[in-house]
Amino acid sequence: MSDSESGFYHQLIPLKHFEDFAESSNFKPLPQDWVIFITDIENSTSAIANGLYKEVNLIGAASITLTMQALGLQEIPFVFGGDGASICVHQDRADVVSEELARLASLASTNFGLTLRVARIPVKKIMDAGKQVLVSKLEITRGKFIALFHGGGLAMADKLAKENIEQFKVQPSSESIESLQGLSCRWSPMPSKKGVIVSLLVSARQDSEMAVYGEFLQRMRDILEGDIASANPVHLDSKNYKTFARALKEESAYHLHKFNYSFLKRVLGIVISVLIFRFGINPIAPFFDGAKYKNSISEHSDYRKFDDVLRLIMDCSEQQYQELQTCLDAAYRKGQIYYGLFASKEALMTCFVESSDQGGHLHFVDGGDGGLTMASRQLKLQLGGG
Repeated sequence: MSDSESGFYHQLIPLKHFEDFAESSNFKPLPQDWVIFITDIENSTSAIANGLYKEVNLIGAASITLTMQALGLQEIPFVFGGDGASICVHQDRADVVSEELARLASLASTNFGLTLRVARIPVKKIMDAGKQVLVSKLEITRGKFIALFHGGGLAMADKLAKENIEQFKVQPSSESIESLQGLSCRWSPMPSKKGVIVSLLVSARQDSEMAVYGEFLQRMRDILEGDIASANPVHLDSKNYKTFARALKEESAYHLHKFNYSFLKRVLGIVISVLIFRFGINPIAPFFDGAKYKNSISEHSDYRKFDDVLRLIMDCSEQQYQELQTCLDAAYRKGQIYYGLFASKEALMTCFVESSDQGGHLHFVDGGDGGLTMASRQLKLQLGGG
């Protein structure tokens, strides 16, 4: 892979603290010879209302993981949005990614009954529309990063994808991918320990937007009595792990064909993981430290992200939730922010495991009952109402 493809993102100096996104100088412009893919599930709100929020999350996460696999597990800028994702790749590899996402759309339709929409938008188109795609990255744990975005470019990409879909649409393929490799949802939804799982979206509406985010983060620290990491919703124990039968039933849909090597490998993986994480029996102990891996999952998770919109999944007490609502309402009435807020009793996690090593796995987090998607409905209503 050439330096032009991998160099930009690799060379960014990573942030050590999430709250540092509120400093504009931490961002660099994405080169104009890159491409942004916007993926989302059509009618995701209806699908979630019909109980398919886990499947919606899965396909949204799969658009990221399949892109990474197509590029040789290269670290790339992306953000998971619950029912889809924004993914940045160099134009030299865009055709490869288009083909893979087109095949994912076929699997989503065939095995899950979901319509995955894929749009491919050159960064130059966004620049021509007067917006920038500014990128930074946060090191969530040693060797694993999530991208942060500023400049209005991703919002413009999403707008172009929706308003000019025929121009930018990647057509679904007649051929499906064979399987979703490395992806699983074997941890049951994680109930709140403090009282409520909050899915929150905040969009600054003033020219001095970074100052608005900085002020809001300070208020958040007061409410949480700590930083956002203190509200990490990821906490696991053996009762959170699914049974073999349940995991097998769900993950069978990850394969186009059954009873081939890929499917049998998944069955074996489910057996071993259920023994380790549900029953505490580790048949591969010399090769895999189950306790170390489980304990590292919380710091390998993307419960906090920023793409011109602050996106948070937090475990809060009822009092903190009420204080947060009051804070958001006050900032909205002052003309400082738009926001979307959704409360549920649990958080959901979709796992991508390249390896069990430090930095070798990533876990996509959403609020229960389609938290991010449902919060976005309120945000869109406020944006539409001015």
